Amino acid sequence: MGRQATFDSSKPRNSPSPAPPQQGASLAEAYGFVGFVLTGVMFALYLAWAYTPEAMLHALGVTYYPDKYWAAAGPVWMCAAGLYGAWAYEGVNRMAVRRIDAVELIEEEGGSIPRRLDRPDPPGSVPSIHDIPIGEVNRVLFRTVQRRVRRRQVDADSLS
Repeated sequence: MGRQATFDSSKPRNSPSPAPPQQGASLAEAYGFVGFVLTGVMFALYLAWAYTPEAMLHALGVTYYPDKYWAAAGPVWMCAAGLYGAWAYEGVNRMAVRRIDAVELIEEEGGSIPRRLDRPDPPGSVPSIHDIPIGEVNRVLFRTVQRRVRRRQVDADSLS
């Protein structure tokens, strides 16, 4: 007969993960579950407070609670605050953006633009990092050297 394969569960198996396997739930999973349960309980209490008549609440002995106005106004205020927050966030980000004609968008203060006097990179090596001058970018992208623009002269008499 052949040999029987045995498995010893006390020894850790080879695993690609850097951490050893854990037994049970992690702390983040436990906090997530508690948060999930508490959210459901709080929502159920909110619905009970919002839809239970005041006479029944008084009969149950509950006399200290917010006005029923806040059952509708609270969610509306929260939605309005969320919309205002998104609007304010966009406004703050727009104020932080530089103008389109700012020089800082074209050249960095500590940037490195290659000069003709610099040593060339050795053959077969990775080229050194440099900023590309804006004139070079315009020449490559817009072909400003190869293409010539013809200008037409307009007589004042032809305009009328």
